[in-house]
Order: sequence, then structure tokens, then C-alpha cells
Amino acid sequence: MSKNIKPLTNEELLKVAPSIFSENPIEGVSDKYAFVPTYKLLDTFRNAGYYPIMASESKVRDEENQGYQKHIIQFRSLENLLRPNAKDEYEDIVLTNSHNRTSSFIVDLAIFRIVCSNMLVVPSKSFVHTSIVHVGFTQEKVKNAIEEVTSFIPKIKEQVSIFKSIYLTNAEMQMLANAAIDIRFDTNTHYIKADELLKVNYEEDEVNTLWSAYNRIQESMIRGGVKMKNLITNKNFTSKAINGIDATIKFNKELFSAVEQVAQLKCDGYLVA
Repeated sequence: MSKNIKPLTNEELLKVAPSIFSENPIEGVSDKYAFVPTYKLLDTFRNAGYYPIMASESKVRDEENQGYQKHIIQFRSLENLLRPNAKDEYEDIVLTNSHNRTSSFIVDLAIFRIVCSNMLVVPSKSFVHTSIVHVGFTQEKVKNAIEEVTSFIPKIKEQVSIFKSIYLTNAEMQMLANAAIDIRFDTNTHYIKADELLKVNYEEDEVNTLWSAYNRIQESMIRGGVKMKNLITNKNFTSKAINGIDATIKFNKELFSAVEQVAQLKCDGYLVA
């Protein structure tokens, strides 16, 4: 197995995201609220051949939410764990949930890029996104969700292959970067040069493919540190990282949709190659 990526035990998960192991919901929930602790799903994923490799939980402003907040777990197949250097990216499953009545179980498909540890969450409208409500919960529903999500892996592999085969002009890359800026910021009050998002940090990204541009932009936005200007105060500053679970997933999905649109336009011949 990879020296850097290995399955996490329940004890290790508890250290990084204690809310996964909450034994009861937050106080004040309705008697009709069906509580299902997240940790009870872990063995179902493991039995399906998917093991937790990463987890985190949202920061809370109100201490009453501590231990019940939204949390996220990333699962990787045993096959891919046993072949850590076989691919440039892996198709993982992402599970999100909370114990404060703000979320059902959400199962998404994600692409994890090894070179920069980017996790790109695939939008539901393009592939699959499964929600499992707590009411009427059964382990069988979890198994079905895993099967449904993983059935789309061949399709996402094909999509990534298409992204890698499409070459962009500098103008096209800047248009994609500007789309990402529109997703993340109010351009009436903030200004960012598109080129700030297109800086090459890895040898693998020195080619001007759609896949390369996508990853450069995504990493720049998620990690922060991008030079910006506040148009109201006229002051320069650097962007903050996107840390929240919901904000990260939302941005990733919207950016993926924008990349899909570029791919469609290029394949249809509307953009200049």
C-alpha cells in the first residue's frame, strides 16, 4: 500500500472527526428525528471494498453544535489502495452527514488527483449523487448507494480522458479561470487576474489541456493565497482557502460543470482550438 495513503482505523477517525462517532443527536431535535450515527456505516463501506482514507468535520461557532456538526469521509477501493502508483488519479466515494438535523447522508463520486492531492467532487447532475434520509434507514440502502455511485466510475474515467485530450488556447484558459472567479467571488467588488489561477506548480500541468487548466484553477481557489484587489477600498490582499465542507463541495461541483461546458463546446467546434 501507499506510504502516504492508508486506510484509517476507527480510532484514527475519532481523532480527526469525533462527530462521526456521536451516540445521539443534538439536543432539541424533534421526537420524529431518526438518528443514525455515521460510524455505523463504516463497516458497510469496508465490506463493500471501500476503506476510509481521509475525514474532517466543520468548525463550529456555537459550542452546542460541537460533536454534531457536518462531517465528511473519503473512501477508496481496496484495489486502488493495493496499487498506489498505478494511476494518476483515483475515483473515490465521499460521504457527508451531520447529527444536528441539517443533513441526510450524502454519497458522492470524487476524483482524487495524486500529484497535488486535489479532490474534485463530481456534480450530481452529470453523474450521480445519492441522498439517504435517516427516516427508514437501512444498511441495504447504503449498499445500494455504493453500487449506484461506483457504477458511474467508467463514465467519469471517460470524461477525464476527454478533458486530457482537449487543448486550450491561452484565451480559453483565461475564460475558464474567469468562470471560476465568478463562481467564488463577487466581481463587482473583487478583481483577480485570470493568470493568477493558471500558474503551473507541477510538471504534469505544463501542458495546456483542459484537465491541466481545471486542476490549476481548482487548486488555486481551494488553497487560497491568490492575489486580489478589493475594488471598494482599492486595497490588495490574498484570497483565503475554502475550508468549509459545504463550500468546498459546492465550488468543486460548479467548477466541474463549467469544465464540462468547455469540453462540450470544444467537441462541438464552437471554441477556437
